[in-house]
Amino acid sequence: MKFVVSLILLSFSLLSYHTGANAAPTAIEDYGDTNAKALWQSFREVKQQTRQRPLRILQLGDSHTAGDYFTGQLRQSLQQEYGNSGIGWLTPGYIPNQRSAQVLMRHPAQWKLVDSKQQKHTGTFPLGGLIQKPSNNSALEMRIKDPQPQGKWTVHLWQQAPHKPWQIKLPNGKIRQLAVSDKSPAAWRHIEMPIDAAQLHGMKLLAPKGSKLAGIVLDKKAPGITLDALGITGSVAAVINRWDVATLKQQLTWRSHELIILAYGTNEAFSNDFQVQTYEDELVKSIRLLRKLNPKAAIMLIGAPASAKTKAPLSKGNCRLPQPPALIRVQQSQRKIAKQEKTLYWDWAAAMGGNCIVEQWLKQKPELMRPDMVHLSKEGYYLSADRFYQALQQRISSR
Repeated sequence: MKFVVSLILLSFSLLSYHTGANAAPTAIEDYGDTNAKALWQSFREVKQQTRQRPLRILQLGDSHTAGDYFTGQLRQSLQQEYGNSGIGWLTPGYIPNQRSAQVLMRHPAQWKLVDSKQQKHTGTFPLGGLIQKPSNNSALEMRIKDPQPQGKWTVHLWQQAPHKPWQIKLPNGKIRQLAVSDKSPAAWRHIEMPIDAAQLHGMKLLAPKGSKLAGIVLDKKAPGITLDALGITGSVAAVINRWDVATLKQQLTWRSHELIILAYGTNEAFSNDFQVQTYEDELVKSIRLLRKLNPKAAIMLIGAPASAKTKAPLSKGNCRLPQPPALIRVQQSQRKIAKQEKTLYWDWAAAMGGNCIVEQWLKQKPELMRPDMVHLSKEGYYLSADRFYQALQQRISSR
């Protein structure tokens, strides 16, 4: 096993050499986040096993987050180093063009998706901005991809069920009812059920008639890390401002994340009518909302990664491949707002090797960029996550 891990690390070190990035990882910059010091200390306490409660991280973003390749690799690295506190927060069932690195979800009967990124949306949106409306008395099949740590787990649902309660059908055929643990009058209510690790594999959620689902959380009762990755393909940072404030307060208070990462910018960069002031105003609004609702969390902005395009409108720039029309302006605004709002900041494009790296990443074997020149390949996301993890470790170890 150690030999295999060594080969993987060697392959990534060779990729680092060939992809134009500096030998030293691109640092996480701290522009004055008042919770950063406590965050790094929390990481150290988890590592030293002097803290029993989990350290929870939330990443909100676009398709780079929704694919769960970057966050999946980061989650794996963090949990190997600091301990595994569970799979974490999942989307409410199967969402087209999105995935979880850990769980396959399928509903044989068609469910109706309500998406907060749509301009003419309808719904009271929870954290993550997605709602599923199951067809009458249908099931959600869940399959855990890899073996999970033994011990006690808890299944949590954020849901509405006006008529009958949600149930879980276990692999042995037994059916159990989820209990209401949150009796607040908010739009979305939290229900939960204890479960053993062996029962995670092959369970089904049974949706009652007229119900709605806003999120699934799978937690292990153990100290360590959870990384909740909630992305929406095609979304922009302003989507956060469409989510219901009362529901967000309830959910963020319950989850108590200590680090909230915002990883948007690619869709804004490809916008044909990008307006700097409007973008910055919306980004500031999102940051201040999250700070107000979870005042103890450190906030981190991840700058938009490098990308390219071949069809107008585009920006010629200094690269051989033309850039999206607003990429540079988005990246400049992200850093500006990070400084203004005193957040943490990580420059993803710089960690890749700069905005002109796309052509080089396309030529790597295996390719680190997909042919659309917008999304990274699995290997590209893994490499990016490893570089982010290195930067995170540097911050944690520095006093």
